[in-house]
Amino acid sequence: MLGHLRVIELGQVIAGTFGDMILADLGAEVIKVEPPAGDAGRRSGIYGIGEESAIHLTNNRNKTSVALDLRTNEGRAVLLDLVRTADAVVENFRPGVLERLGIDYDRLRAVNPRIVLVSVSGFGADSPYRVLPAYDLILQAMSGHMSIMGEPHRPPVIMGIPIADLLAGVFSAVALLAAVEARRETGQGAHVDIAMFDVMVEMLAHVGTLYLNTGLDQKPQGSAHPFITPWQAFRCSDGKYIVVAPREEHFWVKLCAVLGVDEMTNKPEFADAKSRQAHRNVLLPLLESIFESRPSDHWLAALQEGGVPAAPVNRMPEMFSDKHIEVRRMVRSFLMAGQQMRTVGNAIKILGREEPEIAPPPTLGGDTEDLLRSLLGYPREQIEALAAAGAFGSSAQRAGTVPERR
Repeated sequence: MLGHLRVIELGQVIAGTFGDMILADLGAEVIKVEPPAGDAGRRSGIYGIGEESAIHLTNNRNKTSVALDLRTNEGRAVLLDLVRTADAVVENFRPGVLERLGIDYDRLRAVNPRIVLVSVSGFGADSPYRVLPAYDLILQAMSGHMSIMGEPHRPPVIMGIPIADLLAGVFSAVALLAAVEARRETGQGAHVDIAMFDVMVEMLAHVGTLYLNTGLDQKPQGSAHPFITPWQAFRCSDGKYIVVAPREEHFWVKLCAVLGVDEMTNKPEFADAKSRQAHRNVLLPLLESIFESRPSDHWLAALQEGGVPAAPVNRMPEMFSDKHIEVRRMVRSFLMAGQQMRTVGNAIKILGREEPEIAPPPTLGGDTEDLLRSLLGYPREQIEALAAAGAFGSSAQRAGTVPERR
């Protein structure tokens, strides 16, 4: 679908790479420009699979890699030549780093007026916090999400995934495509400023709108809903949990029938949604005792047969063995260094089209010479001169550090 799109990725780890992974999965050519030490997301110290990182194996699939030392004039010159051929550039350095490197938006559009630059940072270009370091934990805390997560009267908790990083990547992909589409009419590129803080504020969605108009500050609910009862997880006799979500009145009636307590539908305190919410401290213990009387398999079969929205609370083994995963091809694989690696699949399906195979993530700088020769037309002598000048880094630099992110 996006085979016409070429993206230069200066992004690293998650926020600067996940969106480009989506674009690459949809056919875009993503050229990953890495410092000599490599994207920090390659490091296997966390989320390690042997010597590889699960972040790298996931987010950098279907991409190519060029290693450049952007602190050198020669490295910057190569980058600008790549930008001349590209539709967009994505970066997630801390604000001010591109300016210090001499490759800010003004410099990029000087060589390509149609270029789209998507900058992802913790707080954005003009925030009073723009110079502060920002990681997923910081953004989950500051944006209020941790205040509504977890159990009542317990310490705050975070999502089990780096949701601020991942969503910033999704927003960056949408923004990139929107700016490229707008260019059809204007003929001009754009500089898009994505702040992870803003993304997390927008993801408060109706919860944020409710507060802004009523002052209602939502509290942690565990698995429960703040306005619907029952709507949560229940423990069964085998120690496993299931969730039930009888939002509409007819689902409540069906739930009572499955549980063998039809009389509850006639009690005034449980007669409608508002009554059940007002008397949740009475209703929930009754339901909890019923669910704890039978194993989860029994309840799931009965609830699903009875037409009640219900599901198991799966752990990874159960989820990845679910028949849905196989049918929807949500586990994909690729061969890397002689080893079959598996990764999560692409959620965007095009009906009537076969999904292409996934290419493994690139080795650090493994495509540098090929791309410089095939895309930029550099002769071998020029590439050798660039290498001698340090454009691709030195062995010492390849063991060093990378510029500041966010």
